[in-house]
Amino acid sequence: MLSSYFKIAWRKLAGQKSTTIINILGLAVGISACLIIFLMTQYEFSYDRSHPDGERIYRAVLDIDDPVYGESHRSQIPYAAALTIQREFTGIEKGANFFSYSARVTVPETDKPSRKFLENHPSKTIIPQSSYFDIFKYQWLYGSAATALEQPFHVVLTESRARLYFGSMPLDKIIGKELIYDDSLHLTVSGIVKDWDQHSDLAFSEFISLSTIQASFLKNVSDLQQAVRPDWTLPDYTQNFVKLARGTTVRQFEQQTVRMVNEHILQKGNPTKVRMTLQSLSDLHFNPNYDDFYSHKASLPTLYILMGIAAFILLIAAINFINLSTAQSMRRAKEVGIRKVLGSNRPRLVLQFLTETFILTCLSAFCSLLMVSPLLHIFRSFIPSGMAFELSNAFTWIFLLMTILCTSLLAGLYPALALSSSVPIRSLQARGMGGQKGYFRKGLIVFQFTVSIAFIIATIVMGSQTHYLLNKDMGFTKDAIISIGTSDNYATNKRNILAEKIRQLPGVDMVSACWTAPMINYNHPEGRTLQLKGMPAKVDCSERMGDEYYVPLFGLKIIAGRNFSAPHDDTTGFTPSRVPNGYLLPATRTEILINETCVRQLGFKRPEEAIGHFATTTTYPEVSGPIVGVVADFHAQSLFSSITPTYLYGTKNLWRGGLQVKLAMRAKGLVQFRRTVAAIEKSWKEIFPDEKFDYQFLDESIAGFYEKEQRTAMITNAAMIIAIFISCMGLFGLVTFTAEQRTKEIGIRKVLGASVSGIVVLLTKDFLRLILLSFLIASPIAWYFLHHWLQDFAYRVPVSWWVFVLAGSGAIAVAWITVSFRAMRAAIANPVTSLRSE
Repeated sequence: MLSSYFKIAWRKLAGQKSTTIINILGLAVGISACLIIFLMTQYEFSYDRSHPDGERIYRAVLDIDDPVYGESHRSQIPYAAALTIQREFTGIEKGANFFSYSARVTVPETDKPSRKFLENHPSKTIIPQSSYFDIFKYQWLYGSAATALEQPFHVVLTESRARLYFGSMPLDKIIGKELIYDDSLHLTVSGIVKDWDQHSDLAFSEFISLSTIQASFLKNVSDLQQAVRPDWTLPDYTQNFVKLARGTTVRQFEQQTVRMVNEHILQKGNPTKVRMTLQSLSDLHFNPNYDDFYSHKASLPTLYILMGIAAFILLIAAINFINLSTAQSMRRAKEVGIRKVLGSNRPRLVLQFLTETFILTCLSAFCSLLMVSPLLHIFRSFIPSGMAFELSNAFTWIFLLMTILCTSLLAGLYPALALSSSVPIRSLQARGMGGQKGYFRKGLIVFQFTVSIAFIIATIVMGSQTHYLLNKDMGFTKDAIISIGTSDNYATNKRNILAEKIRQLPGVDMVSACWTAPMINYNHPEGRTLQLKGMPAKVDCSERMGDEYYVPLFGLKIIAGRNFSAPHDDTTGFTPSRVPNGYLLPATRTEILINETCVRQLGFKRPEEAIGHFATTTTYPEVSGPIVGVVADFHAQSLFSSITPTYLYGTKNLWRGGLQVKLAMRAKGLVQFRRTVAAIEKSWKEIFPDEKFDYQFLDESIAGFYEKEQRTAMITNAAMIIAIFISCMGLFGLVTFTAEQRTKEIGIRKVLGASVSGIVVLLTKDFLRLILLSFLIASPIAWYFLHHWLQDFAYRVPVSWWVFVLAGSGAIAVAWITVSFRAMRAAIANPVTSLRSE
């Protein structure tokens, strides 16, 4: 019996080619969009989901509420607090701390030159307690978790990192081999673990024993001092993970932290509220509040938007099928009547129609599989880099099967029930589904275009906001500036020598050795304060530092006083402890600039009043000196936050940073640009022969701050195109069927003198009324959601009336072209052909 159902269904679909193609194409686009979105969400939600006992693993974090500076969040805690948790707290099964570390690695060779590798990113190398391997389980290929990190000067590598350093050497031969970090830290490979085959934000590849810090020069590196001298100072550099004992709750842990926070972290009389809590492992990938150096944050709201878009697109495609199926009820009426007269019951008829839908959906799913790879390539700019479409993935097939079944039921059940419910006499009289069914079909059209118009409005607003973010006046120059970082963080003298060499090159306008560009991708208090001598007020500030070229290079406008002069870094009375990979910086006497916002928060009415005051900062190292100038406000952080109080100081003693190079405007040509960059690279190689030369345009770096927003706008744009395409395909099919249904009426009207334009209006006016109704419904809905989306930005575009007019006009124009194209063909047809049977 089932085989006969499939045969009949196949014949019906083959006999209605135009309708079948419209349905298959619409469903294929809808299913492929859903499949791509499923792959993206599955990829993001798979992060850190496979750890044994992962539901009991947490990171200790801090929530800070300052009455002046507002809320902030930290993923790091004081090292002393981490030790207290491990030693004194109950309900902790295991605890482990780790520090980040960044260094160049040398692999010594006995019979040939040593091989040098570029500086490891801190997301790859950590210095953990040995208990780290008790919390996070690895498959040990050689060595053991119990002994590998017990001794100083030991390092554990992942298999991929071992292959990078030692090539095809057997893994057992790598144990005991030496690696040299930053030319002077000699470590022995004590273990090799297998790389995780799961997606994880904790994808570290080198693990150096914690006792190495105490036994080496690392104890003098500022970021690592707490491992030697634990204290309660904030900010700090310690990541702390705990594995709770079974039955222990987060609330029980928090209750134990209250006394510790009050006694050690908070200063007496400080109104700031500090709360230590636990962040679940599954939250690391999605929570942007707790910044760290290793996790690749995904936007949970964006994923929810994606899932909503997938549901709407599939629903729009299903509505096409429902509309076209119910519209053809008159064609199927006699078939249904004859089947009922011959004894077929309603369940069999429903099964027959559902079989047709199932075959159609399967064909659409097959087409969608062919479309996925090309679509992934087209939209690769906002597809996660590690995501891949693999037919061997069981979850992909499960999702596809569920999509086929749900779509078949969603698209086929209503037409099947409606067509099978007709009375045989009415069916044999070829009376289709009228009355309320017509209103239902119109309601579905309204829903389709409501979604489509909402996407159009969202696309316009999001595109405008993104354009505004990228083109707003930041208060500084960002064009024709390239940023060059140096991986040797402490090569102060080398950096200054390189800057001087680049200044002599043709095609270079100016060079500044500095900490960073004026704007950084950060939206929280930076932990710096500025206080004037003899005045009680302290101002929480952003901090920027560089040489005397910094202000003119970035075009910062001085509105009072002057620029700081060539810095000489007066460190009289201090002797810095210089070590191979870092030194304890002395306090610095220099000249300081502040911005207008800082002037106001210090209590001055005019910028000139601040000039000459002696200021001290809480920077590491401490900076002090006279305020010599005031610059106009500029954006020190991204446009998610308002302009912050900011101070700048002159220094050549940069323990980290790079160079900012402003190219001469006359070097705009591509050939001249390449020559200039090649000359810069040559100068670089003379100073840093073992380092890779890399650069990035400043305006591109700033554009990267809004990558998530650009991605959301692109997704919405793609959704709009897909929704409009599917909706117009369905509209075209309905108009085609309507024109066929009214062929004789059109013929009679033409014989009686009706014009072509009059017939086109006759066939299109009802559909255009539905589009207009969709516009009236979509506008307030879109405004509501876009208004809330824009609240995340401190600076945003208004949602103006013209946006809605443009979106509505565009939707009506596209719909009118779609409808008129088919209506015109019907209007110009020869009436003799349609009236011949009469």
